[in-house]
Amino acid sequence: MSEQVSRIIVPVDGSPTAAAAARHASLLAKLLDVPLQLLHVMPLNAAELCDIPANRQAEADHDRAVRLEIAEAAFAKARRAIDPELTPAPSEVVLEDSTFIRHPERAIIAHVRSQPACLLVLGARHLSELGKFMQGSVSNEVVHRARCPVTIVHDDASLQEASGIGQVLLPVDGSAHSNQAAGLAGELARSAGVPVELVFCQPGGQANGIDDDEESQAERVFRLGREALGEIPKGVEEVLLSEERFAEAIVSRARHHLAERPMIVMGRRGLGKWRESLLGSVSHRVIDLAPCPVTVVV
Repeated sequence: MSEQVSRIIVPVDGSPTAAAAARHASLLAKLLDVPLQLLHVMPLNAAELCDIPANRQAEADHDRAVRLEIAEAAFAKARRAIDPELTPAPSEVVLEDSTFIRHPERAIIAHVRSQPACLLVLGARHLSELGKFMQGSVSNEVVHRARCPVTIVHDDASLQEASGIGQVLLPVDGSAHSNQAAGLAGELARSAGVPVELVFCQPGGQANGIDDDEESQAERVFRLGREALGEIPKGVEEVLLSEERFAEAIVSRARHHLAERPMIVMGRRGLGKWRESLLGSVSHRVIDLAPCPVTVVV
């Protein structure tokens, strides 16, 4: 990575998904030895859009007091999910505005951009493409626009599953984004005392090299990945897959290691949202399908 993570941020809303995300965020904070911040976005109620903020005293605003109670309940639920041995205790930040926050994902993105070298952990639902179109997806929007690493924990993850890492899966392709992801993957693997599996996907039937005395594409990609990883005491395994559907192949490897509680760490090429919708994105497809937490590094 170009810079080390200095803070973990996790938005919480009182849902079981947010609790699992908070649990995993506390694990990452402990492994990386950085502080954890709980974040709650507190929009105004839609009924208050007709109010004139200048005519209200915020301290006497009953509805605001109710929303603060909701925020405290969300923080309390997150605190119960967090590793009790985590030190220092997590800080708590409430985001609110004098106007209605229509897009919580934008408030989250603006906040993390004000926090240098942070890693954002989000709880997310498994949505179909139609579901994303109809309902929208905060996590999908944040991954598109965030300039920091983002970890996605899905709604079907239990607190127990979110509290440990037994294997780091690192998809590699030799790109700068891949190598940046390898830096974070190596740091996590060393701290957690777990092995790393390097996964390189190439189209089925593609030649592995040109001449016997020339480094093949797979050899070059694995070499660059190992160099970016650094020393991994528990070992590094290289897996070469000949598949046309890269995302599905990566997810299949995660399912293969499911009993070991894997975590996927991968780079993203930084395509804009429109180009990704046209060309597809391996990282977003992996996020949608993966049975384990996925960290995307940009």
